[in-house]
Amino acid sequence: MTAPRRRLLLLLAALSAVTALGACGSTSTLPPGAVCDQTSECDPDLTCLEIAQVTATSCTVVGKTCSTTCINDASCAPLGADFRCFATCTADKVCGELAAP
Repeated sequence: MTAPRRRLLLLLAALSAVTALGACGSTSTLPPGAVCDQTSECDPDLTCLEIAQVTATSCTVVGKTCSTTCINDASCAPLGADFRCFATCTADKVCGELAAP
């Protein structure tokens, strides 16, 4: 398995876990890496951004997360040590949280 594919699978696992937790309901805003539907749900300075699965021939949006855009992995460091920069279906890249192995 390639490193980018492994990172994507870990990210999807993390999004699934957060989705399950999000079903409990809360009135506070969501932290980096949380599943969202719109930016108003996210903590200040975060945006509800699409997470994508990118292959050589296609791009599919697989969810949305509270995050920021990025240039590289280092630009995701302010969100936490487990965040990395991922490609999306647009020109932007988004910081996504890796799940524990």
